[in-house]
Amino acid sequence: MTALRRFHAPDARESGQEILLSPDESLHLRRVLRLEAGDAISLFDGRGRGFSGTVVGWGGNQARVRVGEAEPESRESGLPLALAPSIAKGDTMDLVIQKCTELGVTSIQPLHTRFAEVRLDSERGEKRIERWRRVALEACKQSGRSRIPEIHPVRDLESFLKDDTPGARLVLDPAGESSRDRLRAKLEEAPRVILAVGPEGGWSAKEKESFLASAYFPFRLGPRILRSETAAIVSVALIQFLAGDLSGESSGPMDNALITKA
Repeated sequence: MTALRRFHAPDARESGQEILLSPDESLHLRRVLRLEAGDAISLFDGRGRGFSGTVVGWGGNQARVRVGEAEPESRESGLPLALAPSIAKGDTMDLVIQKCTELGVTSIQPLHTRFAEVRLDSERGEKRIERWRRVALEACKQSGRSRIPEIHPVRDLESFLKDDTPGARLVLDPAGESSRDRLRAKLEEAPRVILAVGPEGGWSAKEKESFLASAYFPFRLGPRILRSETAAIVSVALIQFLAGDLSGESSGPMDNALITKA
């Protein structure tokens, strides 16, 4: 059975409600997908709730839809996972945001680091953030998620490390540890995970010292040097697997078979 087309509907709250989709979503519904009154669709509010829906008609250039029943099962991960990637060139950063959204991250904090490929001023940064938010939205629609990950404005690493948010703090580092027992201990019982991923040029010596001073656990993914986008996607997938998300288990002992024992 073909999956229903999915649309962002932040005003959706309850069954039977009639709402208007945004002009952008309406344009996609009518001009691209050529849907008509009576067609069934899927809706999500961007904050964690999804609904069935039906196209009712049009109000100007906006599609009017009726909200149906709430989705019986959430596709959101039970693990709050914040990704903090060093900012990269446009297509590379788009790829990281797209794939990590599909994998269930709850927030993304782009970072300015010493060896980052890109430096953004405030104006360019705002435009890039808007682009990344659109990428995350489309990834949610494609993957069936109901919660859009928050894309934060770009920050420098020093400012980011001052945050005192509780959780397992992890940083990818080719010189880091590969012990499955150490990583397991960091992940078990953690209220959330914060994962930092460096640029193609790696972390500077000073940045590594700053991570250690902020209680970040440096770990590596194996014997090979990975590109930054590969490292981000693989590490998010690995953490979600260990947390039971990709295996369909939201709780229980974590499977550490994919981590090489030291």
